[in-house]
Amino acid sequence: MTPMRVLRAVAAVAVVAGVLGYVVVALWPGREAAASVMSRPANAQPMEVLEVLSGDTVMLSSGLPGAQVRERGTVTAKLLSIDSPNYGIVPECYAVEAKGRLDELLPKGSIAWVATDATPQDSAGRWLLNVWAPDGRYVNYLLAIDGFVRAEQMPPNVALWDPVVRAESSAAARFGGLWGECR
Repeated sequence: MTPMRVLRAVAAVAVVAGVLGYVVVALWPGREAAASVMSRPANAQPMEVLEVLSGDTVMLSSGLPGAQVRERGTVTAKLLSIDSPNYGIVPECYAVEAKGRLDELLPKGSIAWVATDATPQDSAGRWLLNVWAPDGRYVNYLLAIDGFVRAEQMPPNVALWDPVVRAESSAAARFGGLWGECR
């Protein structure tokens, strides 16, 4: 075999290995499994999803006060430990995609399960919540692992910070979502 053929064969193997590596990371079932492992707490409160406002903010409703949100009626909720691109008059890069993904995870009329952390509300009166989808997956984590949001520490609300920031690092390392599109 000539040196040129050997070089071509090595290059072909490298390309195939790279494609297979990408497919394994992109389709890795552990992402969804990890979101399920962070199961919702026993005292999580069910609330109806009224509307997704952005990739990290939703309007929720409950007919009764609960263990987490002690108000009845409609509340605006900011998901803890994440920050999505702004979805304003002119949406920032990946804002539409982030909102779309949250719409998929929390469809209008579905039941989201919520839990507060150390500080239940911010200075604007929004509820600061960890949120689980109707099927039990941890939504804040899923948005980060797929690159729809950036991790944002919100002390003293740090109970689930570590998995979310690790998820962000994983998405950034593989240029997933906004990490590949918004440079």
